[in-house]
Amino acid sequence: MTVETRSTQLTPAAAAYLSQPVDHCATLPWPFPDDLAEFRYSVNVDPAMVSRPTAAGEWGRTIVDLGGAEYVEIMDDRRRILDQDPDRVKLRPGMELAAWDLLLYYFRDLDRSYPELMHLTEGVDGDPLRFHWRNDLLGTDQVFVLGEWDSIPYGPFEFLAREVPDDLLLVTERDGRLYFDAGAVTFAAAWSVSFDVGMDMYEIHNPVPRLTNEGITARAEQFLMRLPADKVYRRVNWTLSGSGSRKLDVSLEELPEWGTDIPALVRDGRWGELQLRIEVEHFIRLPMTGTVTFNIRTHMASLAEIKAFPVWARQLATVIEELPEELATYKGFGDYRHHVVPWLRT
Repeated sequence: MTVETRSTQLTPAAAAYLSQPVDHCATLPWPFPDDLAEFRYSVNVDPAMVSRPTAAGEWGRTIVDLGGAEYVEIMDDRRRILDQDPDRVKLRPGMELAAWDLLLYYFRDLDRSYPELMHLTEGVDGDPLRFHWRNDLLGTDQVFVLGEWDSIPYGPFEFLAREVPDDLLLVTERDGRLYFDAGAVTFAAAWSVSFDVGMDMYEIHNPVPRLTNEGITARAEQFLMRLPADKVYRRVNWTLSGSGSRKLDVSLEELPEWGTDIPALVRDGRWGELQLRIEVEHFIRLPMTGTVTFNIRTHMASLAEIKAFPVWARQLATVIEELPEELATYKGFGDYRHHVVPWLRT
């Protein structure tokens, strides 16, 4: 295995990027259209890489949102989880080429999106399969040969997961169904990549109320099967999280660490410390293998931060109040939303 090379010296551009003030709301992907008064699950996809203005700023220009000054902190947490629990990376047999396809796609995209911070050199020493990857924010400096696992540490799937803050999932089609065949997931919301990998779309989404019975799972599967190779789409999902410390890893593996967070906040009435947890999913058909990938980038802002923007506070209160009971229960706030709604409106 090739050892990963790292530099501790920040470039001026990297130092400037990491010194920006942290503002969770400025780039928060607000999940509701301006005129939305009720929320239901749907195949709510939009073209990606299109900036969307919000009450606090904007979001959505790039596929990967690095996270500004918090990027290094997020990646340190991600790498700690991967070091402690290698099972957060699952790659079923036959998915090796798709893993390289994913790595190359994302490195090329990062090079285009962040040219002062991320750099991919292709055709090193005249070899079209030889690449040089540099990430100035993390100090990564790695030469690798496409397709040669020994030329890159951890393997391509995990190596990519250690460079981007997104959870990475790959799905393939077999016998007219889509199957979740690979995942590198450290920031799951009450699910487990070890448990879900190998399942089809219906098995994965069966616990979500109304999703399958109302035909949403079938429409989502058909959308992914017909996903064109030349377009990227995205959708936004949301819930409330009990972690006042902005804990991103609320996977089933970590349930003992976060399972008491919400009861403690509810007991003490600390509603402002609840987090609005927003997940932005991008859907991409990879160019070499045709494999479909979707990444999940998790954003969080406390309800106290949300309340600083009255238009957000009012809309969130209305959406939470109106949500049908089974959906509120599934999202985890069915038994305390009657406290959150008046708090947001006060």
